[in-house]
Amino acid sequence: MIVTNAHKDFILGQMQKLAIYDSKRPSGHVYEFHLHSERVAQSVKNLAMQMHYNSDMCEALYWATLPHDIGKMALPVAIWDTPHQPTDAERQRRRSHTLLGVEIIRDEFGADCTNDPFLKLLIDIMANHHEAMDGSGYGGKTAPDLSQEVRMACICDAFDGWSVKRAHFADDRDLSPAGVINRMETEKKGQFDTLLFSQFKDITL
Repeated sequence: MIVTNAHKDFILGQMQKLAIYDSKRPSGHVYEFHLHSERVAQSVKNLAMQMHYNSDMCEALYWATLPHDIGKMALPVAIWDTPHQPTDAERQRRRSHTLLGVEIIRDEFGADCTNDPFLKLLIDIMANHHEAMDGSGYGGKTAPDLSQEVRMACICDAFDGWSVKRAHFADDRDLSPAGVINRMETEKKGQFDTLLFSQFKDITL
């Protein structure tokens, strides 16, 4: 799979914009989207290496995952750092970031951009990284609807997102790698591909 310089330049530009967007959020917050995106992209690449993907595909997965949260920039900054659990309306608006990100990609590369294998992969991850094997994700998709690459991104994204302290988290929530893995295995049982999760657990703990 080919990742062109045009792809990389666009993605890096979007990541710079996401960093600027993060800088407008309240001081003291610790969940910076551009840093989260970098960690998740590297985590997906590491998991792909563990699964013996070839080097070109590992690299493509890194770049395809890196911009997965750029749709958040289409929403007001204030929506992300409420001191309370988000309301249903706030939650639904936040969840729209997946499809808003896809719109950014289509605006840049055209409505038929899925003819490009790399952009097809990027859009798949962007649109579906909050889905779940049991249908409990954003769009209610289930295991048969989710590519292996999306399943990998779902695991890596959830792990990182639950590893960073946020205002609405209980003070006693265990944010250590072992604590987050345990939460994914127990409270979130059924959401993740069990084989992939086992391999992710092996390289994380």
